[in-house]
Amino acid sequence: MLMAAASIAVFSTTAQADETLRYDWHLRGVLSWVAGLKFPTSGNGLLQTSSADGGVHSQLLVKSDGKDYISYQSVIDPAILRTLTSATGYSFGSKSEHKETTYDYAADVAKVAERGQPQTKTRPLPVDIARDVLTTIAYIRTNAASITGPVTTDVFSDGKPYRVIIRPDGMKSAEFDGRNVTARAFSIAAAPGSQKKFPGVSVWLSDDAQRLPLRILLDQQFASLELRLRSVDPAQLALLGVR
Repeated sequence: MLMAAASIAVFSTTAQADETLRYDWHLRGVLSWVAGLKFPTSGNGLLQTSSADGGVHSQLLVKSDGKDYISYQSVIDPAILRTLTSATGYSFGSKSEHKETTYDYAADVAKVAERGQPQTKTRPLPVDIARDVLTTIAYIRTNAASITGPVTTDVFSDGKPYRVIIRPDGMKSAEFDGRNVTARAFSIAAAPGSQKKFPGVSVWLSDDAQRLPLRILLDQQFASLELRLRSVDPAQLALLGVR
């Protein structure tokens, strides 16, 4: 419950500045060449948070050749501290997939709709507040200084909960804006004994009040997709008083 509340808090804060972060990405890992035979190997990305229609909208778009390749989206109602919908998808060549999950807390179910499929799947919702990848990253941004040991929680994907452990991985050095800056590293990995294996996410945050995600690592089947922060929207920097 406290983790979800913290997630909403950071979304509410960043939404006031209409946070827009731009990234470059590439595949990494010993088997990245295998993935590169079939999938894109580099491109750009966008992590954006904004306020609209009484909710807070967050999206992470991974692009290749100017087209959306992988996407994560969340809609949150900050007034009741709950994730309302989550969406994931990919599009490459002739293949694509898009799933949107609506969390019905009153009925204790998650409703999953897949594009092109006539029926909506219904899954049990065992929690009062659900978090997906984006809200979990938001929680880490809010609580980076206080996460000093492993934190066990659930991350939802397509309405299914994955038991994970958030681990602080110490201080790192990351390059941003032509200089090396200090970053706090965190990883989100499947908890020991989990029947459903979470693929894994790592995030390096700037060691300052903004907690900017300088690097995001998304584990894939044969390789990892690494996003490195390239720029921050100038309007946001002005609102934060950064020159």
